[in-house]
Amino acid sequence: MDSTSPKSPGSSTSLSRGKACTNCRRRKMRCDGVRPVCGQCRRTGRPEECGYTDTQARSRTQILEENIAALQARIVELENPENAPTSSGPVLLHEPHSRAHRAGQQPSPVFGLPMSPVAFSPGLTHSSGASSSSTPSVEPQIAPLTPASDIADDTPPEIASQLLDHFFAHSAQLGWFMHVGRFRNALLQLPEDDNDRPISALVNAVYLFGATIMRHATTHELPVDERVFLSRALCKIGTGLAGAPSHQVVQVIQARLLLALYHYTIGMYIEGRHQSDAAASLVMACGLHRIRSAEPLHNPLSFVDIIPLTLAEPRDQVEEGERINGMWTAFAIDRCWAVAFGAPVTISDSDVFGTQIDTPWPLDMEAYERGPVYPNFRSRSTLRNFVAGINTSWPWENHSLLAKLSTAAALFDRATYFASSWVPGVTDMNAFYTHFVSLDQRIEEFKSQLFSLENLEGTTSEIIRTMHSIHLLAAAATIQLHSAFSQQNVGSRNKCFISAKTIVLANEVTKAHEFLIVNPLLGIVWAAGCQVLIRELVFMRSVPLGMAPPLPEREADARASLDKLLAIMAIFAPDNAFINHQLGRVQQELLGL
Repeated sequence: MDSTSPKSPGSSTSLSRGKACTNCRRRKMRCDGVRPVCGQCRRTGRPEECGYTDTQARSRTQILEENIAALQARIVELENPENAPTSSGPVLLHEPHSRAHRAGQQPSPVFGLPMSPVAFSPGLTHSSGASSSSTPSVEPQIAPLTPASDIADDTPPEIASQLLDHFFAHSAQLGWFMHVGRFRNALLQLPEDDNDRPISALVNAVYLFGATIMRHATTHELPVDERVFLSRALCKIGTGLAGAPSHQVVQVIQARLLLALYHYTIGMYIEGRHQSDAAASLVMACGLHRIRSAEPLHNPLSFVDIIPLTLAEPRDQVEEGERINGMWTAFAIDRCWAVAFGAPVTISDSDVFGTQIDTPWPLDMEAYERGPVYPNFRSRSTLRNFVAGINTSWPWENHSLLAKLSTAAALFDRATYFASSWVPGVTDMNAFYTHFVSLDQRIEEFKSQLFSLENLEGTTSEIIRTMHSIHLLAAAATIQLHSAFSQQNVGSRNKCFISAKTIVLANEVTKAHEFLIVNPLLGIVWAAGCQVLIRELVFMRSVPLGMAPPLPEREADARASLDKLLAIMAIFAPDNAFINHQLGRVQQELLGL
């Protein structure tokens, strides 16, 4: 029988959780589940208030509640200017995917990468941008805030299980660092009032991405609305720290990282930056950059009584592992998106500011599951030792996927920053050149230690996708470092060209075009590779008469590689506003060829 068919008012059949209408749930009354109007609402003369949250149709009550929630969100925004958007306008009250938004970015002074859309917000308008005719439009996936329920488990168990399955099949690409088994068990088995149950903001952030992935994986109409999960997560994230135990603070970091990535994907860069900055700031405030530190914490101001914000001791090795992995996940996201937006990093590594990173490199979760990991081990200057190529001979290994991803992000950021510091007539050219050669050698050494993508056949899809990202970031680090000299120095030009081809090869070997979703950050790397190949084509077509013409096979190679990069960007652009923006910029560059 159809689930929407009327039932006898006297039926004693109990409804499964979350099936009652919104009015009966609010008034704590037994609901018979009859649709479109249940028996209780019909008898009490409130048919207009009867509605169900597990359907795409919205009741009048839901529509009114959505309007109220949107107004309340605007009030909170006005009352808290420190969290409000900048002069570009309210983030939640305009079309986040407008082509004018994507056309408003300006070129970066560092080759191949965009500056922050925030930095040029005064130029953003709602008129059509220059690239609107050549760039596919990404339809908005969210609307103004919908009412947030206090009960994250309104989602039927069978739907929740599907959302979790879809999410965790791709969680490694989405910045997930927590113990998967513990999270699922606590969510599905513990009562709602148990402190060990995951916080509502994190649950809904996971459901949000699960619904997004499910939408990509099926052609059928979804049984859930992403907007509901997004509004719940955003409404709950602000209260996640109130009296929270340590493990819930870590969950807030995880939730904010997921929300940041989601907003980057849909083109809401200010909101995404806000979420990733908040996660990184919480990492630093809680001292997660000093886990297992061998350096004592100093108080330089002797007359100031410091209030420590560090978390309580972890309850076991897995909890400590979640903190370590959370720190390095936030670090990698912070460094890469700082490059994307031309902005300073939040998780710095400075003695002056007391932010030296001493936390050891992350391990795979299985290592933490085995029990205490070198309980007496202490570390210092973890990041600096790596960049400098210092072999510490620490027993704590740094060969995990997350460790490789974090170190690749560090090199990508360092290469970008160093190249941007170059100006003609630099005061100490010898020192600059020495530093340049040292960093270049460190990047090449890192590449040589990576597992070959050709040898990953038979491994899990998680390993393949993560290694793909690592190889791409390493290649992008070389492009960034040599970008400032590629037009004057043949060696730098060749290194950029080889790195661009490496990006193309990595896509082919891992069959990246078959990935269901990708981290939007890959759009930067693909676009940088495109810019290298475009410059190569321009250079070969502008060789002065009398000089030896370039090899025809090199020009054909550059054109073929460029076409492959454009093709893979076009695959993901329709569902990823950030990649869509990068593709539009590359297409504009191609108009000049």
